[in-house]
Amino acid sequence: MYLCDVHSHTKISPDSEAQLLDMARAAIRAGLEELCATDHCDLLGLEGEPVTFFDWPAAKAQYRAVKAAMGDRLVLRLGLELGSASCDPAAARDILAQGGEELDFVLGSLHNWIGMEGGRDLAFSNYRGSPELCRRAMESTLDHTWTLVAECPDCYDSLAHIVYPLRYIRRDGGELSIGEYEDRVRTIFTEVARTGHALEVNVYRGKDLDSWPPLLAWFKECGGELVTVGADAHRPEHVALGIPQALDMLKAAGFDYVATYERRRPVLHKL
Repeated sequence: MYLCDVHSHTKISPDSEAQLLDMARAAIRAGLEELCATDHCDLLGLEGEPVTFFDWPAAKAQYRAVKAAMGDRLVLRLGLELGSASCDPAAARDILAQGGEELDFVLGSLHNWIGMEGGRDLAFSNYRGSPELCRRAMESTLDHTWTLVAECPDCYDSLAHIVYPLRYIRRDGGELSIGEYEDRVRTIFTEVARTGHALEVNVYRGKDLDSWPPLLAWFKECGGELVTVGADAHRPEHVALGIPQALDMLKAAGFDYVATYERRRPVLHKL
């Protein structure tokens, strides 16, 4: 089984202070064969402010230095987690173009309210005692996820953590189920599969394993073939947490391969 983690963050992200070298060393200790750094580039910032810039010079400098230091001990890839691309596709495409030939992988994500709640990160809302707000968060995420996969397919390789709002809804004691939105999710998955994109199984540092078996079943039934796995680590001690279980889930769901990416093309590894 090919142990890989293609969703991780470093000091280039606004919510991490980790050094890429420390993340890579942690990956080796965890037995990973491949790690991809996917620092945040959200076109809406944490408080909803517009963003049109990513610090590619800093990201590439640390990537080159650590890749050289790792040698053949670890396959290290350069990625990006591109958030809210659908709210400014031109800016998203410009940022991706600046990644150049070194850019291996793009996660397409949605962290923010778009057009409501001040555009803030969904994590900053208080969902306690508000079923209506919980539903709006999930419905907004699905609306803009559809826009991403239908209108901006060049802005992502793997669809990141479609269950993102549920992290914070559950944090605040909410009881919303993704099953209530099965038809909408299947429509999104059908488009992801049709266009040859991947679905990310994001295990949230090993804290979210239960969400994924039904979603993997839906994705496979919708024609999905490509799946990536990520721990979403922001600290070295979180690298690879939940990854072996994610790979076991893929196999149990009937998938034969886990995907990683090189130069934005999928590379398949037998489970």
